[in-house]
Amino acid sequence: MNIKSIVKVMNFHSLIRVDNAMKKANKYLQLEKEAADIMDMIVNNRNFILDKRLWEIDKSKPTLNIYFGSDYGFCGSINFLINQQLMKEPEAKKVLIGKKVRDVREGVILKLSREEFIQRYEEVERILSSSIINREHSEIYLIYNHFHNISNIELVKKKIFPFDIVAGGKGKYKEDYYIEGDANTILINLVISYLNYEVKIANVNSFASENIMRQNSTSESLKKIEEKEVIDLMEARKERAQKEFRKVIENYVKKDRYKG
Repeated sequence: MNIKSIVKVMNFHSLIRVDNAMKKANKYLQLEKEAADIMDMIVNNRNFILDKRLWEIDKSKPTLNIYFGSDYGFCGSINFLINQQLMKEPEAKKVLIGKKVRDVREGVILKLSREEFIQRYEEVERILSSSIINREHSEIYLIYNHFHNISNIELVKKKIFPFDIVAGGKGKYKEDYYIEGDANTILINLVISYLNYEVKIANVNSFASENIMRQNSTSESLKKIEEKEVIDLMEARKERAQKEFRKVIENYVKKDRYKG
């Protein structure tokens, strides 16, 4: 199988995935907004904001960064940008998703391929749960390529914990909540659930970006291959014409010599 055939197959698979990935990403973008609004209402409620212990963090602890790359190439600069960002923070604890993400030694807690991320997600969930319950990290970030639309994809570093709390202890939401049971346990479980949603949304978003970039890359590669084929064909025709012309000249010279 030649290079053009391989690129055509990759382009075809990218086209199949792009539409489905875009629809899923758009759906999850709306879910992300709703989930963020709910957490905002809770952490900035005047009752919960009074409980300082619930949102306390140890600033001396390292950050936790979760990086989303891809398993395969032909997706533009996606993996390059992720790896570039990865090298900027050697002191952070890291979860790496994607075979093409650079396998650094410093601070890596877990590394998974994109397929393993789906199959072994409970390992990521355990890391998030332990981080919140045991206050192991000062901040949690997601680093991935964010899909805005088909022509706008950007690398983002999104903080998902701790939450932005209104300064001065005056929550902007005045509703009173009636809670049965241990409020801290309920809220901690809610926070962990929210973080898991954010991680899964980032995965979907990153996958959409990856496939759009791969489709663009393979389409551009096919265009360049076809342009090269045209140039090669023109060169071959030119060379053939030159050979035929030389042959005519040689025959004419031989004939002229024979007559002489």
